Amino acid sequence: MAGRAAAERIRKAIALVNSVADGAGDEDITPTEIAEAIRDCLGLGEVDQVANVRRYLGEALDAVSDGMPADFVAMTLYAALGALREGGPAA
Repeated sequence: MAGRAAAERIRKAIALVNSVADGAGDEDITPTEIAEAIRDCLGLGEVDQVANVRRYLGEALDAVSDGMPADFVAMTLYAALGALREGGPAA
């Protein structure tokens, strides 16, 4: 299934960001670690198979760099995941 690995990596990045947003004692998670998780997603060729996925991931990475709140970063990652789902398998 096209996009499966990308969807899984995006979900992992979302979980990481959400753990920071929830304040669940994960103070040791740094913006660098979040950015690395997003870069891992960008490294997959699958993100280029569906329109807007790379764009949303890039926006999420920019948001981390700009110090935006974790909720905003998570929202952008959810948009990437939604675009991946809507795009379905590549033909």
